[in-house]
Amino acid sequence: MGYTIKHIETTPNPLARKLIVDPAPGRIVSVFDASKGSDDPLASAILSCEGVSNVLVHTEFVSVCFTKETKWASLKGAISKAIGGVDV
Repeated sequence: MGYTIKHIETTPNPLARKLIVDPAPGRIVSVFDASKGSDDPLASAILSCEGVSNVLVHTEFVSVCFTKETKWASLKGAISKAIGGVDV
């Protein structure tokens, strides 16, 4: 069973989205350089999506930042697919 996106919110940063996922992550992990990857399976899955620049996994949500060349509409589907396969 993986994660599912329940709700997506915009943020003051136009290149970021706040994802409310189920189940809630219950931990805090931040990766500010996508090229460095992460040991966290959820963060790793999101970072594997082309166009993601950094990720903050928080106890109740996930914040995803993406490059200015990336269209959120295409990234949303890729992230949803990637996190659906992460073991919870």
